Amino acid sequence: MALTSLIPNTNTAKLEVKLCYNKPMNILKYFRYLLEASIALNILIFCKVLGINKSAKLLGFLASFVGPNLGISRRAYINLDLAISELSTEKKTEIVKNMWQNLGMTSAEFFNLSKLSKEANERIEIEGIEIAKKYIQEGAIFISAHKANWEVIPIAIKKSGGSVAAIYRNSNNFFVNNWMINQRKKITKNQIAKGPGGARKMLRFLEKRGNIAMLVDQKLSSGVKVDFFGVSAMTSDAPATFSLKYGFPVIPMSVERKEGSSFKVRFYPKIEIETSQNRQKDILIFTSKINEFLEKIIKEKPHEWFWLHNRWDKRFQ
Repeated sequence: MALTSLIPNTNTAKLEVKLCYNKPMNILKYFRYLLEASIALNILIFCKVLGINKSAKLLGFLASFVGPNLGISRRAYINLDLAISELSTEKKTEIVKNMWQNLGMTSAEFFNLSKLSKEANERIEIEGIEIAKKYIQEGAIFISAHKANWEVIPIAIKKSGGSVAAIYRNSNNFFVNNWMINQRKKITKNQIAKGPGGARKMLRFLEKRGNIAMLVDQKLSSGVKVDFFGVSAMTSDAPATFSLKYGFPVIPMSVERKEGSSFKVRFYPKIEIETSQNRQKDILIFTSKINEFLEKIIKEKPHEWFWLHNRWDKRFQ
């Protein structure tokens, strides 16, 4: 595929995407991605016109009505059966419906990230800010999960007085990938993609006394195998490795939705373990502590977590 540009312009949005793919692509996938980009652009305009509160309320309602009936919701039920099997069928159904509502609201808020960031003082309550301030000027790794609206995590770190780089995964849809990156740059211009070279960029940023924001609750094809909700899962060992090898503190964080598009962000004490002469063993113990923290905050408000992800992919167990 030759170099291509797709640049729709409107009074309320600019979607700019550059493609640099040389290998042939399934034509159906190409048009599917194009359709998704067109839908995203229209939702962007719609959400900007309505504003955060109204668009989040409307998209949340629509998602809670439509989402549970989509085939992808089967994955949420499978994951709930694995992770919290003791829940009743009725409770799982409630969680899935409310999860979709949260995702709808989060989507609307993503389209209004600039406004969300500007209104951070009114919309984001922070607990444990003294923990963040203790480490934030020297460089720390802040870890959390895809819970509530996880995009507010870098905002909270900046509010605490530090610079921050957000770690992200490139979207499969190349039409919208650059646009999504540019949206996140409205929160912090420092964006580091997962993949080759990402770890080196993280280290350089930390060495300059910057801070890293990482979501560490999704599956990986690499990393280490540790239990997550009692089931073996490939998990990122990057936080543990950076902490044990270079001494950077790892600070857990949680986000929970309050009323509407307002949030409470909590900083928790840094993760510590008794180190040994066996670095690999220490990494496993450290990473297990991270997963235990994630389990705790997910169980507190399970409907706010992203249950649609294939976290326990059998290929990587």
